[in-house]
Amino acid sequence: MDISSLSLAELKKLEAQAIQEIKARQKGELEKARAEMLAIAQRVGVPLTQLIAGGPKNVVKGEKKAVAAQYRNPDNHEQQWSGRGRQPLWVKSWLERHQSLDGLRI
Repeated sequence: MDISSLSLAELKKLEAQAIQEIKARQKGELEKARAEMLAIAQRVGVPLTQLIAGGPKNVVKGEKKAVAAQYRNPDNHEQQWSGRGRQPLWVKSWLERHQSLDGLRI
């Protein structure tokens, strides 16, 4: 198809038709992929969500586990810090005075 001889209006119309066709084909491909995934899930006897997750049913990825505290505020024993992430303000003020975390270790 030689489009060099088309007018600007004809090119814009062609562009709009191309965009519409692209969207329709993407929708069709998506529906086809969903149907294929559902067929696979049914064939192996697992829920589609488990198939997509890629692991056993009881495994949850991204689950965070609590880390034991390594430091405690001597003035307020309820304030604890694991040593990971940002330092709490009480740790920063301790470091300004003592320059070491040793006095905070649990």
